Amino acid sequence: MPIPLVESYLILFLLVALATILVTRRIAVPYTLGLVIVGLLLSTFHLLPPLRLDPELVLFVFLPALLFEGAWSLNWRLLKSEWRSIFFLAGPGLLLSLCLTAALLHWLEGLDWLIAFLLAAILSPTDPVAVLSLFRQLHLDERLAVIIEGESLFNDGVAGALYQVFLAVVLLAFSAESAQPTTGLPLPLMGLLLFLLEGGGATILGLFGGWLLCQLLRHIDDALSEIGLTILAAYGLYLLADRLHLSAIITVIVVGLLLGNYGRRIGMSATTRAAVDTFWSVVAFIANALLFLLIGVQLNPLALPPLPGGTLTSLLSAAFAIGVVLLARLLLVLLLTARSWLTIAGREGRLPFAWQLVIFWGGLRGALSLALALALPLTLPQRPLILASTGAVVLFTLLVQGLSMRWLLLRLPSLRDYQLSAEPDADAEQPPPAAAGKSGAEQAAEDC
Repeated sequence: MPIPLVESYLILFLLVALATILVTRRIAVPYTLGLVIVGLLLSTFHLLPPLRLDPELVLFVFLPALLFEGAWSLNWRLLKSEWRSIFFLAGPGLLLSLCLTAALLHWLEGLDWLIAFLLAAILSPTDPVAVLSLFRQLHLDERLAVIIEGESLFNDGVAGALYQVFLAVVLLAFSAESAQPTTGLPLPLMGLLLFLLEGGGATILGLFGGWLLCQLLRHIDDALSEIGLTILAAYGLYLLADRLHLSAIITVIVVGLLLGNYGRRIGMSATTRAAVDTFWSVVAFIANALLFLLIGVQLNPLALPPLPGGTLTSLLSAAFAIGVVLLARLLLVLLLTARSWLTIAGREGRLPFAWQLVIFWGGLRGALSLALALALPLTLPQRPLILASTGAVVLFTLLVQGLSMRWLLLRLPSLRDYQLSAEPDADAEQPPPAAAGKSGAEQAAEDC
């Protein structure tokens, strides 16, 4: 595509995005949801030239910036205090939800086990941008916000690694049907080894790369150069991990946490920290605005690939996928709470019912799930079903769950009660400038 045409599309999308954000501010709707609705309308009425959400654009342009900004801005003090809930939601909880979703897809819809696990991995990443925006508008408990954002951040890393593993296993399994197997290892064992290699290698790369960059920051006292190093961290290490066939998502999350909570403290002046915070807030804000507008354009039901059996089959498959995801999320929250694995720091007993409800209903899906589905090989069996199911789940969670979240939060006064009863901690370690549980991108959006 010619560069002038790319510039024209970029300017057009930015104008539409900024106009939408100004309107949503007036009607108290999260700007991300407003962008999805506008994109959907523009696509449905053919008011834009034919466009497609390229998975490589999401995975290699938008995602590194959003992951790094989210990890950079996350309040480490609150993250440590709520580590138990975050760990069980993004670790064992994610695996449990994955197995529940895959089992339901296999038993009730008849999907092959491997395809069911691949679809479950695609539907696992959560996208809480709209939910966190409402939290800030309504001044709700920051501990719940950090649980939801922390779960999403680590959830993306684990789910991304699992997606790579299941896709590799599916391709190996189907290639083995027409040729001799390339290895004598059982597929489950091979998948486990791949997951440990990709996840563990990505963590080591993120820690080592982040430590090196932290040492460089100690010897540099120039805001522009230090901003350049953070760009290198976000995109350079992401591409390196991808070339090494490691989980690039986990690598960027690790390096972002390390630089945002250690590197900024030992190697950046107050002026530089403010400059870096502002830069990444603007980058993430623009990325989110363009991304959610493109999601709306992509999710036009008329543009999704048709399924064998016609419209009725497509609608039933979409409804079934939505029901499976909601049921798995509900069972996950209830089980973890019943086992007292979801708790609040400084409070005995189970998670309050209001918090359980918000964690359940706030499990929105977004761009990462859509990009992972679109990135599947064209020859993959049942690819149209995976695309249709993923599109339906993303559209439902963003428009139905997202738009009803404000109504739900306003009718749960206990969320405010816990905020008021929390002990003040004004003298604690100074957190990053972005509010806890709230990235600078959403802060920038609300300041528009």
